[in-house]
Order: sequence, then structure tokens, then C-alpha cells
Amino acid sequence: MLADSSIYGDRIAAMFAKMPTPKRVNAARTAAMEFAAEKLAGEDLELTSALIDYFVNDIDKAVRQTISEAVKSCEFLSHESAMKLALDVEEISLPVATYSPVLTDEDLWEILQTASNNKQTAIAGRPHLGVKSTGWIAEDGCYSAIKVCLKNETAIIGETAYDNILGRFGDIDPIQKLLVQRPFLPAGFVTRMFDVISMEYKQILMDRNPVSESTSVRKIMNAREKALSKTLERRMTDHEQKKKCIALDREGRLTATLMLRVLIAGNHSFFAAALGHASGISKKRVVSLTSGRGYLGFQRLYDRAELPPYLYTAFRTAMEEHRKAAHYHPRADLDNFRQRLIGRVAETYGLDSEISLEDLMEKLLPKRLH
Repeated sequence: MLADSSIYGDRIAAMFAKMPTPKRVNAARTAAMEFAAEKLAGEDLELTSALIDYFVNDIDKAVRQTISEAVKSCEFLSHESAMKLALDVEEISLPVATYSPVLTDEDLWEILQTASNNKQTAIAGRPHLGVKSTGWIAEDGCYSAIKVCLKNETAIIGETAYDNILGRFGDIDPIQKLLVQRPFLPAGFVTRMFDVISMEYKQILMDRNPVSESTSVRKIMNAREKALSKTLERRMTDHEQKKKCIALDREGRLTATLMLRVLIAGNHSFFAAALGHASGISKKRVVSLTSGRGYLGFQRLYDRAELPPYLYTAFRTAMEEHRKAAHYHPRADLDNFRQRLIGRVAETYGLDSEISLEDLMEKLLPKRLH
């Protein structure tokens, strides 16, 4: 076992180096369960974290597997420990690779490089899987991983990835069916699909993507949301914001795309009020859950508000960019920052990073408009 480098390292190493495996397993289980409960603080939390980091390097697989199972969903597991577990042998790595919120899209892409078919498939089903991971699965992943990825409505799949899937498995009926049922398809890819899919699926594709018939409707809806978002920029008290959210919700106008537009514009106050109304919790609680380092709180809020899964990555990307700007570039040029943010969101959906806000928001409107 490797000695922990923290202030507790020597004490921990001396305590467990010669302890029999069954006792180390029990000690690892106790520490991991306490850590996962998220009720520790201060020195207790520091010591338990050091124990977790130590046991992650244990020579015995049973110890490492005990840790992996217990901390697989912990948002504040150290990134180093999460990666060590996720790159371990399969019985240890699978729980963390499947569930850990600590792992980024970049991490998952790295894990996929050496992943077995089982691990690829597990990663493909992760909520809100990013465009880099889906790109690898589309190009190099096994058939079962591609099927699970296409079934995963929250996975963000870029246009190049769709092309790779079509090129590899486009002649297989289950893949065609999953493709036409995706909640968001780039317009260019829809056109290319017509060359290979059956007549049955062509009809489904036309029904789900009535581009020519709905273009004017989408432009009108987008223009209305643009105008509405402008009116929401005026200074309002929390009580006024709450009343406005209730009125918009009653009219069917408190939409996910309106909330995203407001967030991109930097109107964090109304965004928090709208998300609070949609999820049924206070604005103050929303601010608390969306201002920390992790995103598990926001993901729970998002799911509770029943917002469209395909838009989650757009919201999260916008939040990330605003946090970075506030921390690293508090005086950054607003127009340049806004375009960079729009470009980041666009890229996650396989769109041109130079796209305008209006074109982006129009493309992100739901396929079916009522």
C-alpha cells in the first residue's frame, strides 16, 4: 500500500500496514459509509478523507472494491481517488465509472480509452453524458454502448458522432429506430439519414422534424421569448419575481428555453426565481444549491423541475462559464464573454461556435411546438 501524503499519512500507514485483510475491509467500509453520509466536518472529515485516499491504494482488491461501492455517488470524493478507482480493474472501477459525479467529460473520455464493453456500456448510460465521451463511443465504442447512448435522452451527441454511428451501424434496424427517436438531431444529419433509413423511419423522422412547416412558427416563438426576456431584465423584488413566474407559468410561457436565455444573459436573479418556482423550492435555496463547486444539487433541482433532459448540458455550460468569468475575468468585455458562452453551448450540440444567440435559441426550441 502507498502511504498517504496528508498530515495523517504516517499515522494511518502505521495503523493499517500490518492489519489482516478482513479487518482492513471492515475499517474501509466504516470510513467510506461515514464519508458517503456527508455528516462529517472539521478534523473528522479530514481524517476520514485521508483514510479513503489511503484505502484507494490498498494492495487488496476487496478493500478497494468496498471503497468503490460506498463512495460511487459522493460528489466531494477527491478527483484523484475517483480516477484511481475508475481506472482500476473492472469490479472496482465499474461503480465509480457508472455513477461518480466527480468525473468530468474529459475524465470519462480518458477512461473509455481502455474500457471493456461492459464499462463502455455503463458510461454510455450516465445522465447528461458529454459530447467528447459520446464522440468516442460513436467512433470506437461497442454496439451495446452505442445502443445505450442513443437510448440515453440526456446524452449530448454531436453531428460528427451521429455521422459515425450512421456509418458504422446505419443499416441495422434497431439503430435506425433509436436515431429517429432522438430528442435533438442536427438538421444536416436529418437530411443525410434519408439516404439510408427505411420508409417507415423516414415518415417518423418527418413527423418529428417538420423543419419546413415549422420554421415560421419557431421563429415567432423565438422572437416572443427574446422580447419577453428583455422585459425581465428590469429590477424586481423577490416578491415581484415570484408573481411574474406564477403568471408566466399559468400562460405556459415559463419555458426551459426562456430560462436558458435569461441565464445566458446573466440575469441570475430571475433565473433562480424561475427555477425555484418550477422545482417548488425557495429562490434562496436555489441560489445555495447552484452556487457551490459541484453540480449534483443543480442536477437534482433540474430533474425535480422536470425540465427537458436535452437542455441540461446547455444550462450547466452556461453556469460554468459565468462562474469562470466571475472568478478569473471579473472585468471581461461583456460582448466577447457572451459570444464565448454561446459558442461553448453551441459546440456541445455539434453546432457552429460562431452562431448567434437567436439562431442558437431557435435550434434549441423543442421539436414539437404547441
